Amino acid sequence: MARTTAAATKTQTGSTGNGHAHPAMNQPSAEPTAGVSQEFEARQLLKAYRKGLISDTLFEEQMREIGITAPAGASGKTYQINGRAYASERKMLVSFLDKFRAGEKYASEVLPLWIETCRVPELKGGLRTVCHREFMHSQLLEQRLCELGGELRAAIPDEIRAKARALLASTALSDGEKLRDFIARNPDVASAIKPIKDVICQIEEDQETKALLQTICDDEAATAGWLRAMCECLTSTSARANG
Repeated sequence: MARTTAAATKTQTGSTGNGHAHPAMNQPSAEPTAGVSQEFEARQLLKAYRKGLISDTLFEEQMREIGITAPAGASGKTYQINGRAYASERKMLVSFLDKFRAGEKYASEVLPLWIETCRVPELKGGLRTVCHREFMHSQLLEQRLCELGGELRAAIPDEIRAKARALLASTALSDGEKLRDFIARNPDVASAIKPIKDVICQIEEDQETKALLQTICDDEAATAGWLRAMCECLTSTSARANG
């Protein structure tokens, strides 16, 4: 290896037969070095941008400072949520985290209405756990959203809020009917967690957010599976009582 390195060094410095370096070959080339430095800086900025460490505005400003115009969709690809395209991973995550946070927070606010009217002890106990978990999720999502420079903008529409409150607070509806409403909207566990999975599979740079979403997704899968099991149990119990 030492001989090979020495030979390579000799060739690169342009040594002549009399042992002196050739003047023309010993002159440094400034342009390639500047180009490499510019490319390195651009890559570092792009990496920081994709991870959400710098804002869109700062990214564009710093790219201009090194002589590069940041293209729309600097990552070279687009990201999708429900058919809507986002120019960067960070923009997709900021949007998703905000909407997900709003949904989890509202769930933690409305579930106590069901707990209050629940007539089945084992269901009531489980709902308390689910309610606490939804609140915890909303806090974690909000914290990560703020770390990425996002803002709390998303809110559940009034008509959806009113419908959910009326359903879960109702004393006229049985717990089984409330469970069947959930199942109708989420026919299986896979469909319940699909929106989260669709985002997770697109994350390449922000591994912290990816892990956060994956562990929350595991919780959501457990909740959906438990609610289905409770629905089947109540349906079976009701069938035996009526039989």
